[in-house]
Amino acid sequence: MIVILTLICSLAFFHFFGKALKKKPAVLYGICILLSLVSIFYPREGGLPFLDFFFKKIMQRGVLAGSLFIWVMLAPVLPKSFSGRKTIYLLRGEMAICASLITLAHNLAFGGKYFGALFFGQGHISLMELHAAIVSCLMILLLIPLTITSFQTVRRKMQAKTWKKLQNWSYLFYLLLYLHIFFIYQGALIRGKGDYFFTLMIYSFIFGFYGFLRIRQYRMQKEGKEKKTFPLLRIAGILPIVCIFLSGFYSAGKYRAALEANVDKIRAQESVSEQHGQGEEINSSEKAVEASGDKASTNSSNASSDSQAADEDSISGAYKDGECFGKASAYNGNVEVKVTISGGKITAIDIVKTKDDEEYFFDAQKKVIPEILEKQSTDVDAVAGATTSSEGICHAVEKALEEAKK
Repeated sequence: MIVILTLICSLAFFHFFGKALKKKPAVLYGICILLSLVSIFYPREGGLPFLDFFFKKIMQRGVLAGSLFIWVMLAPVLPKSFSGRKTIYLLRGEMAICASLITLAHNLAFGGKYFGALFFGQGHISLMELHAAIVSCLMILLLIPLTITSFQTVRRKMQAKTWKKLQNWSYLFYLLLYLHIFFIYQGALIRGKGDYFFTLMIYSFIFGFYGFLRIRQYRMQKEGKEKKTFPLLRIAGILPIVCIFLSGFYSAGKYRAALEANVDKIRAQESVSEQHGQGEEINSSEKAVEASGDKASTNSSNASSDSQAADEDSISGAYKDGECFGKASAYNGNVEVKVTISGGKITAIDIVKTKDDEEYFFDAQKKVIPEILEKQSTDVDAVAGATTSSEGICHAVEKALEEAKK
């Protein structure tokens, strides 16, 4: 829904203010630069809800930039009956420049992690994120000359044929834009974020619809002109096939995530069963010693049992049963957890509240919490690429356990 809302609002903005901004485009570019700077340095917490939504969900995530690129892409192929076509067509150069400037904020907000892992081996990113980072680099290489030649002052100094040939590379840019979106959202789906499926299908429909209109438009041209068409324009014909083919993986990501969750659940159950089995073996050995009638052995066994009980009490029996809460600092603010104690052991850890980015926090939560439950200790390894979130969860659990001590 955020994508649809941004598309509508951006079109409405240029429809009502387009004529004034066309006369003074420097004002428009200044606004975009200002918004980009605010987005880059926007505080991680403590902002107003509306500003948080705009800068974190729309600006930093590249939704606004993507929406402007989509309108620029659709401008030449939209039906003439579409009321907003004239606005988009006349202002598509300015919209493309605005989208490029806002893309800078998106890359600075999220690119540090991906580009650091891609070029310098810093941190860890998934295979889908790696593909998205590679595609981003190709997009930036294309975006630089396309943006520069979109300025009217530069365009007037170029020959019309030369300018048009260069701008034809924008079709390859649109294909890369879709692939970038696909890899990002598909990676989230694999991690179990099923709500991303609907947004990804919206993007697939838009780009597929564009491919259909592009093919339809060029088939309606005269045969002579069609032969002179730049070869990259034919890439548009691939878009519907790409959309249909890749969309088949979306739901597969959801099922893979569910399968992984089931595997983790089975492993946790097996771990609990092994612990019960070990406890029964210890009880059986103690009974055998008592039945032997050997007083020295019995005393030795009792001493050993007392020592073992003391150790167990120091590890898992040191907490009173019930629920306790803890809060600690994470990557994007505080994280609050609820820890459930039963039989002196940690039986459940729930995230009550967090402001961390969903994609990274989910990775930390998925690995750290099961390890804490298995080891009955917060001395676990942090998740690569989500270190601060992992440490935040551990520290919050420690704070909760301090309240639960007997």
